[in-house]
Amino acid sequence: MTMERPRNPFITNFCEVLMKKKGLELTDENKEKELDRMYSLYESMLGRRMVEALPEDKKAKYMEILRDLGQLDMQKIEEIFGDNVSDPEAIMKETLEEFSDIYLENR
Repeated sequence: MTMERPRNPFITNFCEVLMKKKGLELTDENKEKELDRMYSLYESMLGRRMVEALPEDKKAKYMEILRDLGQLDMQKIEEIFGDNVSDPEAIMKETLEEFSDIYLENR
């Protein structure tokens, strides 16, 4: 893998299935690049949706941290997102569905 961060195997498998469904036949190197691109896009979409799902006060706190990345630490992020997203599984599922639709239509 070319990414420094570990990938969620479920998401990786999902991306591989989408590539097959799209009929892509890629070399191993190009497959890894496509997986990296797809995974990054999915993470971005999911992050945006998770932020949108936060209560307004938590969302404001998160945006404040983003304005000064010197404040960024995992404990603060966990405090903001911890129990403040009401149904993260549903958000993940909806994001996968949206991602799939976009990928299959636009690739």
